[in-house]
Amino acid sequence: MHSANAASVLWCLLEPISAVSLNNKLADPPRVNQARETIMKKEITIWSEGTRLAADLFIPDDLSAGEKRPTILLCHGWGGPKSHLSSTYGPYFCEAGFVCLTFDYRGWFESDARLITPDKQPEVDADGFMTVRAKPVREVVDPLDQNRDIHNVLDYLLAEPVVDADKIGLWGSSFGGGHVIYVAGTDPRIKAVVSQVPGMGSAPDERGFAAIAPEGQPIASAMSRGEVDVVPRPASMPDSLKGAGDFRTMWRYLPRVAAANIKAPTLIIDQEEEEYGGRENSGLAAKHAIPESTIVKYHVFPGSHYDIYDKNYRESAKMARQWFEEHLQ
Repeated sequence: MHSANAASVLWCLLEPISAVSLNNKLADPPRVNQARETIMKKEITIWSEGTRLAADLFIPDDLSAGEKRPTILLCHGWGGPKSHLSSTYGPYFCEAGFVCLTFDYRGWFESDARLITPDKQPEVDADGFMTVRAKPVREVVDPLDQNRDIHNVLDYLLAEPVVDADKIGLWGSSFGGGHVIYVAGTDPRIKAVVSQVPGMGSAPDERGFAAIAPEGQPIASAMSRGEVDVVPRPASMPDSLKGAGDFRTMWRYLPRVAAANIKAPTLIIDQEEEEYGGRENSGLAAKHAIPESTIVKYHVFPGSHYDIYDKNYRESAKMARQWFEEHLQ
């Protein structure tokens, strides 16, 4: 596969959601039912590699003093804001008795950005601080960085008094659907998974994403030499996607490889007419990569990718909640 062709496939397989398109489709998010006003929602701060993440923690209103509950971490896609999850899936899962957490990745929406300091760092002051000139890194999609955010959020949850550390579930959609497969295959803390319309990359025995390495290598070399300070937006990236995909790392992002180690019961939700690479590069790829010894359920809804957030939202949300009730409580 030539790099130009592989680049066009990359954007199809990894994540078709842009913040603009998602927000337009969910200006009035559908709800299974109206969440109880007594569900406690706390706006919290989580630190990921020294950068502040904005997050929402949902706690059931019937929690007793000292009680711990099964917990679900929700991971959105490329341009998906936590505000969407905090008005739909998060409170709906919380109504069933789960503690839930939503967050924005570093450099997106309400979270702070990683910083680039182009100048030589000055000496620290007496309090151990320094003042620098810095450039924020915003709206760059580095899948390995985003997975690091997810692991840091998990670390936060494990220290939360209301969280049952032995009953942690992951829910992810689109690019985030691939992330939860990746994390579940590398983190034994995960006990149940729901992955919908996931971007699964290429099979390890195909060139697939590795074919975009030639496009990513010049960027990586230029950044290592200080010739470029922020990942540029690739010319092959479609206008419908916001920000820039980091070609330096995307070809090394292999959720199908990680999936071979998943032991947690996993629900995979797909769309029949998945237009971004087809089901063979979405839910079917996840299903085939997970070991046969693992409990896996695969369900296909009619329609295309974005219908999972609209026409099929209610049914898919119910299915996900029932999965967690069966395998996490």
